[in-house]
This record gives sequence, C-alpha cells and structure tokens, in this order.
Amino acid sequence: MKHTKTLLLLAASLLAFAFCSSASASTVENISIAGKPVTIQVPDQQAPGKPWLWVGEFPGQLKAFQEVLVEKGWHVVHVGVSNQFGSPRAMEVWEKVYEEMHGKRGLSAKPALLGISRGGLYVTAWTRLHPDRVSVLYLDNGVCDIRSWPAGFRLTKQGKGSPKDWELCKAELGFTNDAEAIEKAAKPCDGMLPAVQAGVFLISCHGTVDSVVPYEDNAAPLVKMWQDKGGRLKLFPKEGADHHPHGLPDPAPIIAAMIGEGAFDSTRAPQ
Repeated sequence: MKHTKTLLLLAASLLAFAFCSSASASTVENISIAGKPVTIQVPDQQAPGKPWLWVGEFPGQLKAFQEVLVEKGWHVVHVGVSNQFGSPRAMEVWEKVYEEMHGKRGLSAKPALLGISRGGLYVTAWTRLHPDRVSVLYLDNGVCDIRSWPAGFRLTKQGKGSPKDWELCKAELGFTNDAEAIEKAAKPCDGMLPAVQAGVFLISCHGTVDSVVPYEDNAAPLVKMWQDKGGRLKLFPKEGADHHPHGLPDPAPIIAAMIGEGAFDSTRAPQ
C-alpha cells in the first residue's frame, strides 16, 4: 500500500511538473501601438534568428499551430485593426508594429505572415509594400480579392459575400460605388512579382469547395504566378472541404514546410 501511495505521489508530481513546463512555455504581452491592441506571445527560449509569426486576423483560430511555433522559440504577434481590410490606414499601424518587433526588439527582419480568411487582405497588402520583409506568406482560405469577398461578385466562382462587410470595405478603401471598386481594387497578383523574386515562400492551405472565399479567385492566381515564375511554394489542398475549419488537424506538415524545408533559416541572424 505504501509503495502504491509513493508511486501515485510521484506520478502526480510528474504531471504537475509537465503542466508547469507547458504553461511556462511562453508569456503573453498586451501592449498598445498607435492606439491599437497588440498581443505578443513571447517564448521562454528564442530560436536562433528570432523568427516570428505575424497573424493578420483571428489569432486564436490556429491555436495548436501557433503553440508549436512558440515551443520552437517563435514569437507570435497580432495587432487588432479589424474591419480595415488591409487598407493603407491599417498598414500605417503595421509599420509601427514592425518597428517595435524588429527595430526595437530585434526580431527577424522577415516575419512569417499568416492570413486566415479576411486576414489574407492584411498579409498580401504588407507583402506588396515590403517583399523584403517577408519570409513566408501563408494563406489559409485567405481572402486575396475584395471582389470575391466581401463583395461576393461572381468571378471564376460565386462566393457568398457579406453585404455589410462590403459597405465597410468600400468606405475604408475610399470607393464611392461598386463600379469604382471593381475597377480600382487590387487583384491578387498585382504588385506581387517582387515577392516571388525576393524568395518569399508561399503556402496555401485551402478547402477545394470553399463557398465563402473560393480558392480559384483568391489564392489560386498567386499560386499560378509563383509556379510560372519559379517561386518557392507548398500547397495543402483539403479535398471536399469548405471554408471551415481552418488549418490541418495536425499542423506538423505546415510547420515542416515553414521550417524544415528552409522557408525560414532559423540559424540566420536577424538582418
């Protein structure tokens, strides 16, 4: 009986130790930049080169994916500029966040970007502006064309759209009507050739029957451009899957693509 009791106490101690180790894998900082909330997951031990993941929107959606990166020594960053659809106003805030993370904290000059759904508008906007400040462009059922979502116009495919978000989007981007938006809105491949030439590693994880953000009108043009121009990319099509859930049940293959296949050289010092 005494032996059993000792074993039970030992097992409980080991479990407590494991829990504490897991719980202390990172700390979360909440700061404000340009009046916007910024959340930073800070690993206890930073990986060489100080890599970081910059989440465009929905930072809690790919929790397991993010937690593995933090365990590997990555920072994970998100700034709350919702309903700005990757606009110039949003990018002004992103510039300040970049200065904080790279300029002041010394994190890598080339973060990996994660664009979940409408978050794709933020990460593609940043990539157009700064192809030299991106290591990975990871689109997860990511929006790359506002005509597809939130407008819901039929392009190659018909998406569901969101009338309320479309009105917000037009106002944010300064379009007075649908016709002007159709004419002037950035298309997925506009301004993206420098990113291919800079070696940005493109990842697309997408449902093949996404009814909200059709792959054919959003990530697919970028994928074709990367392929045609000899860019570096990896695709994770989910056959028969719709817009949700995002990511893969097991994030390991995507993490391997980001790290193991050289999308981010963790041994390189930040530039």
